[in-house]
Amino acid sequence: MPVSTRSSAGLARWAALGGIVYVVLFIVGTIVLFYGSPDGDASPAKVIAWYSDSGHRDRVNIGWILGGLGVFAFLWFLSSLRRVVRRLEGEDGFLTALTTIGGAVYATLALAALALNNGIRTMSDDTYRHQVFPALIHAANDASYVMHATGGAGAAAMIIAASLAAMRAAAVPSWAGWLGVVAGILALASIAFLPQAAIAIWILVVSGGIFLRGAREAGRTA
Repeated sequence: MPVSTRSSAGLARWAALGGIVYVVLFIVGTIVLFYGSPDGDASPAKVIAWYSDSGHRDRVNIGWILGGLGVFAFLWFLSSLRRVVRRLEGEDGFLTALTTIGGAVYATLALAALALNNGIRTMSDDTYRHQVFPALIHAANDASYVMHATGGAGAAAMIIAASLAAMRAAAVPSWAGWLGVVAGILALASIAFLPQAAIAIWILVVSGGIFLRGAREAGRTA
């Protein structure tokens, strides 16, 4: 009995918008996660007072949820991006694999950073007498930041591979492709924070571009 197949083109087109959703939710989630919390050089007494407030811990949890939903949306974008790169590259598959692996590494470390930060910063919910440990909270902030920044290596691989595939297939102007490569190189320096903006901008542009291109193709088909 023949197996019927159904194109995922429509789903992939809408999934491309996951990149925009990711950037928005992750930024909002990060703001909620850290808004009003004591700085790293704050006194232990100030840290204890802030995290002893259950409302503040609830806010941290909300930020974690928003950020996690953002990364979930990113995975849909990544799948759509992989589909586009595979079509551009053809049978070789090298750049397709690098795009997929790089994006997966980036998403994994982003999720791990969110989980680590949230778990330690809200642990006083169930510690003895709801005790707060300022040194651990400081360590959680630093470790989660470095973990997320390290994921920039995966984002760099994704961005550079996808940009090269687009340039080789003449799907974008050469200048746009080279800007993508530069954004990927900058992503390697995500530890400096500002280069992380290059990742976000690239994802926003490519997410919107894939969606609009899919809409045009659907219109021509109709």
